[in-house]
Amino acid sequence: MLLEPSIAGGPIARMFADMPVKTRIKTAHTVAHDYASISMSRDDLALADAIINYLLLDIDAAVRAALSEELKECDFLSHEVAHKLAQDIDAVSLPMIASSTLLTDGDLLEILETANDAKQIAIADRSEVDLLVTDQIALQGCYEAVEACLENQAAIIGMEGYQHILRRFGNEDIIQELLVRRSNLPKDTVARLYEFISEDYKKELMDGDHLSDALSARMILNARERVLAKSLSRRMTDYEQKKASLSLQKEGRLTATLMLRSLISGNQSFFLSALAEASGISKKRVNSLTSGRGYLGFRRLYDRAEMPNYLYEAFRTTLEEQRNARHYHPRADMDNLQQRLIDRIAHVYEWDDDLTLEELMEKLLPKRIY
Repeated sequence: MLLEPSIAGGPIARMFADMPVKTRIKTAHTVAHDYASISMSRDDLALADAIINYLLLDIDAAVRAALSEELKECDFLSHEVAHKLAQDIDAVSLPMIASSTLLTDGDLLEILETANDAKQIAIADRSEVDLLVTDQIALQGCYEAVEACLENQAAIIGMEGYQHILRRFGNEDIIQELLVRRSNLPKDTVARLYEFISEDYKKELMDGDHLSDALSARMILNARERVLAKSLSRRMTDYEQKKASLSLQKEGRLTATLMLRSLISGNQSFFLSALAEASGISKKRVNSLTSGRGYLGFRRLYDRAEMPNYLYEAFRTTLEEQRNARHYHPRADMDNLQQRLIDRIAHVYEWDDDLTLEELMEKLLPKRIY
């Protein structure tokens, strides 16, 4: 016959009242093990269930730990029992947190709110870790939990999670190594990662599955130009800019997209130096041809520099918007101006609105990349 908890409570309480701790621990192991092995009759199962619920409240943590260890993989255990064990102190909770499939994403997120490092790591090591949980670990988890999450190929990490990891630990060599070896990295993550990893990691990244198509190659080239443009944005003399332009020209890196990126980003001085180098005309003359209201002179200069025809409208639109901003809005906010430039260029090429600079520049790269 089934044993009601109200009836079982009295006899069970009396049975354990004077039982030594070691005996209670052994009993907890035995009862929980037999319960999880499905070797009990229906009546015995009900009694074992009542004993387990009673021992959940045992004052000695070793007793509760024995339950957790034996029940951690029991898939028919009540959610309430699994939840209580998972919310206990480390010695009790860690086996359940690490292994129980009964814990929901909501349970794990609740645990993470107050979890110490050990509990965070146990969650990150689970055989299945879904997106909401990895996002939270990436956002607030300790370094070791983030590392465990990256090592766990069964953990599903989304673009937001990768962004948090790069922001918090992107400069750590071990984190870089683990990121490079993750499968199915979002292309934005690969682009950001490429900015600061070592040459060895870059090679591993390019040799991996992340760069198996043309889109990935475009993204890597775009990332390289972003880093280069940033280095060129520092204050330089005309001589330094001319020297940099000449060096880049010899290396084959003085591309039209690099010039356009510099212009859109407000580095007009380098743009003029680069275009002067590409066209063989003085910077002063280039400045005159690009600042006038007519575009015939600029078109001739553009052709002389052998710039790609498909990018002409992007350059022309940028120069026009910047000229209007200087004339009508001399104190215009540069960030707003840049986004207006991006939107105008996207409109010219009939692309979606609200592109970022990186999305725009990636689209503007040559159609064929070697």
